[in-house]
Amino acid sequence: MADQSDTAGGATRTQAPGGPGYGAQPPTGYGYPGGVALPSGKATASMVLGILGLVLIPIILPIIALCLGISAKRMADRGEGGGRGQAVAGIVMGSVGIAFAALGIIVATVQGISAM
Repeated sequence: MADQSDTAGGATRTQAPGGPGYGAQPPTGYGYPGGVALPSGKATASMVLGILGLVLIPIILPIIALCLGISAKRMADRGEGGGRGQAVAGIVMGSVGIAFAALGIIVATVQGISAM
């Protein structure tokens, strides 16, 4: 009786995955459908202005960073955008910048009064 299996010289023939007989495989992924929300512009601006407020303009920029950070954090908590960490960083750096500005004003005032 003749061997009717798919052999040629003792080796079996196999098909590569995705070849004939295989349907298109759906892509596999991890995480939630839709992916992670990208940081909002407010969150990024808050963090950048917080950094610049500590270095360049210590009165105006930290106040703007604090306001933008609070707004961006609320948006992130409602699920309207990402960047909650950047918003919190903007809030913290804005608060620290305001504290440094207030401390600088107090020291300058005390020195001005004592110089009289």
